[in-house]
Amino acid sequence: MKTLSVRQPWALLLVSGLKDIENRTWAPNYKGRILIHASSTKVPKNFADRTIFNVNNEIENEQMFGNFPEYEDLEYLAIIGYVTVNGDSDDSTSVWAVPVEHQWHIEDAYIFDEPIRGIKGKLNFFETPEIDENNLPPAHKLVRRVPRLEGDCLVVPLTESSLEDIVEDGLLHLGVTDEVVALLEKPIEEQTTAEDIFKDVFTVRLESPTRTITFEVAEMGYWDYQLEDGSSLKAINWNMEEINYFDMVFKLKK
Repeated sequence: MKTLSVRQPWALLLVSGLKDIENRTWAPNYKGRILIHASSTKVPKNFADRTIFNVNNEIENEQMFGNFPEYEDLEYLAIIGYVTVNGDSDDSTSVWAVPVEHQWHIEDAYIFDEPIRGIKGKLNFFETPEIDENNLPPAHKLVRRVPRLEGDCLVVPLTESSLEDIVEDGLLHLGVTDEVVALLEKPIEEQTTAEDIFKDVFTVRLESPTRTITFEVAEMGYWDYQLEDGSSLKAINWNMEEINYFDMVFKLKK
């Protein structure tokens, strides 16, 4: 079966169905299912600093919601699942696209229940004859846990460690993504002033696999961050421009 070796975390993002574009300098010249192999290259410690702001926000939110593991828990040198390639373009508006000639369209992603470990990758497509496309190993689709509004209550799924951090700090940070903006900002036609952009959120309910805690909201809004020298923390946006890093932040009443 055709196999593509991809660096982490992009490999798991693909088979999780979170990343819908694979950026390449060459055309796939193929439509159909392919296996995704996680290469041996480890995620660098400064990955967040080197990653586009919008993309990093997507990943960090998925980690916080419990949809994606921490980097130290990723698989390497393993075939971890499969996806379907359905053409390519050079003008995708996906947050995962970068300006390259071939942006492969990825869909129908599955994660193997048990990774096939000890496999070395190769350049371009390579064949893995021991895996039969018509008799694939057991696999599953990711079922995403996502924040939602229930009236004026924001419900946020969390990992146990994320819940502990938020309770300790009294602050909920959400990376600014299209999903978060659509959930929490009013439609433009309903915004009456520059400050009147958010929907009414009076409480936040935090849900981990074992606990549920509800807080009143003292304050909410977009916050940027100051370094010790007084300068603003910087990030790179999709257009490769340097911007001030910012989050959607909820200050919680204790």
